[in-house]
Amino acid sequence: MALFDTNAITSAANSDGEFKLAARLWNADIRFEVGPEAYLLRMREGRISEFSKIDAPKWDVKISAPESDWRELLQPVPRPFYQDLMAAVTRQNFKLEGDLLGFNPYYRATCRLFELMRPAA
Repeated sequence: MALFDTNAITSAANSDGEFKLAARLWNADIRFEVGPEAYLLRMREGRISEFSKIDAPKWDVKISAPESDWRELLQPVPRPFYQDLMAAVTRQNFKLEGDLLGFNPYYRATCRLFELMRPAA
């Protein structure tokens, strides 16, 4: 069973005022690796234009972790060091790779995206 309900996440993010403000003008392809599964989220002009389970060879940023770590991060109330991506990268098994200079200005949008993913996970 897929961990992400990509349609629900896309709908929630594209209709969320906080996410839209934090993600404005963002253009990027973000690869999420959940254990062996791969997803691609395409941001275009601050909106999710596509989010699907696909193994795309090209991406701007990759966020990866074992499925068990993703499940912890997406709990309604995550345990310590799973509440935030940077904490999960520094203290858990998450990895963040790619164009980090392009990603950093949209870190708050990513945090909000994870908040919106929790009910849909």
